[in-house]
Amino acid sequence: MKKIFIILLFVIGSTNAKDKSLKAFFDHSLFNKLLSENVNTAGMIHYKAFMKSENFEKYLTSLTNADIKNLHKDAKLAFFINAYNAFVIKNVIDHWGILSPMDVKGFFDKIKFNLAGENLTLNEIEYERTLKIEPALSHFGLVCGAMSCPKLLPKAYSGKTVIAQLEKNGKDFLSDPYKNRLDKLNKVLYLSSIFKWFNNLFEKRYGSLVNTAKHFASDENRKFLENNKIEIKFLLYNWKLNKQ
Repeated sequence: MKKIFIILLFVIGSTNAKDKSLKAFFDHSLFNKLLSENVNTAGMIHYKAFMKSENFEKYLTSLTNADIKNLHKDAKLAFFINAYNAFVIKNVIDHWGILSPMDVKGFFDKIKFNLAGENLTLNEIEYERTLKIEPALSHFGLVCGAMSCPKLLPKAYSGKTVIAQLEKNGKDFLSDPYKNRLDKLNKVLYLSSIFKWFNNLFEKRYGSLVNTAKHFASDENRKFLENNKIEIKFLLYNWKLNKQ
């Protein structure tokens, strides 16, 4: 009888924990509205609009006060990506007049933001939070404020759709000739420096950088990549600010 009682307690406890995880939710609607109004289809940002927005300040406050311990994995991933992107915008408007995030000393590795009760740099949010959940795909959602970044979506990431959103943005990123391109004549695949910096993460996920490109390529380009010996070269990263 005692053994049955212990088992019942374990089952009830496990069910309650699962229910909490399923019900846990963080509201990104303020950020979603701001992005829809102030980010164009190319991913360029109207920073001045965020500068004047009370709703942006409210959203930043909500990030500080967030309790994320019961969020499920994809909801946490969406939370950290949205937070990273919001704090990049905050960092830019706090140093308004810069031409590039690289103009600010410590933009990524010194300046800290309060996220869910922790003081974290952008690098810490990226490496110690986001990439621990989704090491490869996350790079298509983290927007560092530069022209060569993947584009910022005109909507917030959601726990229900974050993987599909990242997959779609990955396809858009690999098909943008200013950021990645396939030279069929010379059989050269020109990739963003992101793939050089995080080569090991993409190789672990897809097997190789060529396989990574194949995963996101059009049918025509995928066939070309499969049937030819491809040389890879990396493009210089354009750190100019991605502002409208």
